Amino acid sequence: MSVNIFSAEPMPDVESIGGGVPLTQEALDSRIGRFGEVDEIPDDFQFSEAETQLWHTDHLANIEKPISLYYEFIKSGSFEEGFTDSVYLKILKINEDGSKNAMMEFFTADKEQLVTPENVTHITGNPAIGIYMQGDVYEMNRLTDGHWRHFQKSIKIALRNDAVVEPTTISFNGAEYQGEKVYFSPYLNDPHRRDFEKFADKYYEFIFSDKIPGSLYKITTVINDKTKENAEPLILETLTLVDVKENES
Repeated sequence: MSVNIFSAEPMPDVESIGGGVPLTQEALDSRIGRFGEVDEIPDDFQFSEAETQLWHTDHLANIEKPISLYYEFIKSGSFEEGFTDSVYLKILKINEDGSKNAMMEFFTADKEQLVTPENVTHITGNPAIGIYMQGDVYEMNRLTDGHWRHFQKSIKIALRNDAVVEPTTISFNGAEYQGEKVYFSPYLNDPHRRDFEKFADKYYEFIFSDKIPGSLYKITTVINDKTKENAEPLILETLTLVDVKENES
């Protein structure tokens, strides 16, 4: 008998982050882009190479003047209707410490994601990563009737223990650049995967190059259809950098 650990755990009405002021669930859900709880980190702790690439790298270090980054998001597959939308990151100011102030639009109209001031003020990491990944675990929650915290935890564990980082080459604006590919499948060995078997082989891939503004070139997630050979994926999502422009003065 399979025990569904997701639906069995009610979402708390109030929770605190890092022992601070209690937050309502609405406030917790608004923390898009701050992927995961803030843990106290020992001085001698060593992050994995994958964790460092996603969460502890100054992706914006190669931006030296106000510019705008344009990403295209495409969702396709046989499981449900797909869509295409846009993600726009505008670097407004280079601060004295090298951090950036920015504005961001992540999707449009009724699909627009909440971007709070803390997501885009005095930032060093590319905020598109955190916003995408928080949205991803909410999507897994929706698809499986599961609990988003379970998926979030599984991704954290996979990044620490299982993710692979390897060199790759990307083509952008007619030129080739050297970069790094980070990939993992966080639910392969999940002891409760039978509760969401159709989606349990989900694959995540991130491509970075410090030669392109903002460092993030592409995010891909794919859930393959295992019911037949050469089938269209159930769900395929990509977020790809398509253009970079100088801000108009």
